[in-house]
Amino acid sequence: MNWFNADAIIANLGNFAVWGVAIIIFFETATIFGSFLPGDSLLFLLGLSLATIPNLEKFPFWFALIIVFAAAVLGSEAGYWLGKRLGPHLFERRSTWFFNKKTVARTQEFFERYGARAIILARFVPVVRALVPMLAGISRLDVRAFTVNNLIGGFAWVAGLVTVGLVAGEI
Repeated sequence: MNWFNADAIIANLGNFAVWGVAIIIFFETATIFGSFLPGDSLLFLLGLSLATIPNLEKFPFWFALIIVFAAAVLGSEAGYWLGKRLGPHLFERRSTWFFNKKTVARTQEFFERYGARAIILARFVPVVRALVPMLAGISRLDVRAFTVNNLIGGFAWVAGLVTVGLVAGEI
């Protein structure tokens, strides 16, 4: 399977497309290693497929939204906790050009200034959507503030793209 082609992914997953997309979205948002996956395209094509593919037409749209939304939010939460847990070890070890205390201080300043906007808007930028949760955890951003903005951003991203795909498919 070509993991860079959203259409091929959905076609190969068949009746399990919603579940497969949810798993892929989780891994894309949880770690930087999953950021190469085509999240935006998958969400749009999932909506399109829910409207046009006979077997998927039977899958309730609202249920698909809940499943994929939960995967997106849980993926970012996992990224936050990975950053919170592993970040101190990376930045307190040996100082390098990137892993140093200055980077942590700049990240904390960034979240103090742009916190909510950064978390919400990061959803719409491929590599950034995996990086921001980890950086938020590393910089010790308040977990409640992160979670609230993660929920808002996740809903806007998932519901927006899947709904646009569904409407396009119905046209």
